[in-house]
Amino acid sequence: MARITRGFTILRKITPRLLKYREFRRKILRGESVNREEMREEAKKFVDSLIELGPTFIKLGQVLSVRADVLPEEYMKELQRLQDEVTPAPFSQVREVIFSEVGDLVQEVEEIPIAAASLGQVHLGKLKDGTPVAIKVNRPRVEEILKEDISLIRTFLPLTRLFLDSSLVETLKMIFRQFSSRIFEELNYEKEAFYTEKIRETLEGFRVRIPRTVKATRRVLVMEYVPGMKVTSQEAKSVVDPKNLAWRVFKVFVYPVLKGQYFHADPHPGNISVDEEGNLILYDFGMVGTIDRETRLKLIRMYLTISRGDPVMLVNVLEQLGAIQPFADRMVLAKGFELMIKEIKGVPVDQLELEDFNRMASEAFFKFPLRLPEKLALYFRMSAVLEGVCRMIDPEFDFLPNLVRLVEEEGLMREAIRDEIMDYVNVFTGSLKERMLKRPELPRNRLAGKKWVGVPVVVASIPLYFVEGEFLSLLVALLGITITLSLP
Repeated sequence: MARITRGFTILRKITPRLLKYREFRRKILRGESVNREEMREEAKKFVDSLIELGPTFIKLGQVLSVRADVLPEEYMKELQRLQDEVTPAPFSQVREVIFSEVGDLVQEVEEIPIAAASLGQVHLGKLKDGTPVAIKVNRPRVEEILKEDISLIRTFLPLTRLFLDSSLVETLKMIFRQFSSRIFEELNYEKEAFYTEKIRETLEGFRVRIPRTVKATRRVLVMEYVPGMKVTSQEAKSVVDPKNLAWRVFKVFVYPVLKGQYFHADPHPGNISVDEEGNLILYDFGMVGTIDRETRLKLIRMYLTISRGDPVMLVNVLEQLGAIQPFADRMVLAKGFELMIKEIKGVPVDQLELEDFNRMASEAFFKFPLRLPEKLALYFRMSAVLEGVCRMIDPEFDFLPNLVRLVEEEGLMREAIRDEIMDYVNVFTGSLKERMLKRPELPRNRLAGKKWVGVPVVVASIPLYFVEGEFLSLLVALLGITITLSLP
């Protein structure tokens, strides 16, 4: 009965929001004007509904907050609220979990949390020897709630085909599949402790402090308490020059993507601080990603092709990454990217071209026949959040030039260029091998010869029709056809 009630609640809250979103989406895809103020109001209602539905939907909203292939900008901006506007769970329930898991170590826990997220919250506490610690704890019954909600969403998802286009439904299915496979890993603080140590090893030598783990169980993580100033605060900017601070934050999150095995995938401002000596402090390693070497190289090449303004090679790299829908017109896509690159570089674009490719840059994934590969979804979410944080620190921060700078500093440019050259070599050698194959030209030449012999005879039957009549002209035409077919 509880499951049925919960199902009706979800449908009642979400269905009107999806129908309104469908209306906006159809207009945007048709190139029609949309009332942006109305869209902002609707986005606010959508986010309010997610908050009311609880942890599963708040977390899903955070995932959607950077999916430009699914949501317009107004929705993504409103979804950023989900990073901060999360009400903490009742302390009595949280305290019970903490002392049942780590009561042998912890002496006391402060009632008011210093951070509250969709799946867990962090409280200050003290060990029995008086050492201050930060204690991260799962929300009460969060795993049970997640399992129930995910089961219901899995049941409802096929119904979206009734009112959403199939391309969007397939994208939503992919997002949900990844979400449901990763979400329970974030609840396991033993894994978080493992990832924390791995990233600490990758960032050794950087001016970065990462709280050390005191004890980790599946539901509770006791960590060294490392206080600091929020990275986007004026206090932090007074300790470190904003331009330098933005670069250092960018480097600390992107370097593990380029060189390490694991990368921190949740760089929102609440997870980054600065201490009084100017060191960066990183928190919360629950969301961690990994990228294989081949995908990493293609990513670097993608950014390099954009930076040098090569739309054709950009389409080629996206193809190799699996980011282009099978039905996409590659030539039209290349033209669209050419205009986008011009806009990025500040090059004037002809008005007629703009009419053909309206609202290009900010809605490229939303309008073009592209898809976000599952293996890259977490990286693109991380990079989108990271760019926003860096611009909050330094409004003039530009993601692309800084990434190219980091690639050059780490000596990865040569490897990326070598990979691109191999693409050219493979295309050339493949074409050459095809040309070396013996083609069946003889039947084609014989056919052509027959046509030249037979056609004059058949043509001669036409004037004969007017002179000698139908019977004789028909015989001549048949003779021409017979000669044509019988010749070797």
